Amino acid sequence: MSVPCFDLLLEQAPSYIDSIIKPSTKKIAIEAARGLEWYRFADTVVAMDGFGASAPADKLFEKFGFTAEAVAAKI
Repeated sequence: MSVPCFDLLLEQAPSYIDSIIKPSTKKIAIEAARGLEWYRFADTVVAMDGFGASAPADKLFEKFGFTAEAVAAKI
């Protein structure tokens, strides 16, 4: 699921939000940026806790824990 604008999502009725983010399922958010908004909806959030790093994408994904192995270990 993609949420281009959390402000618009939060304006929706709780029943609508529950229809697209099922309360009874395990929810994992993976956000290659800060993930603060996702803590409201997800059981587990994989996100960056810093910024300003410069390197090839694969090196940054490894540094910030976005590899398949790191995500699997977290969830």
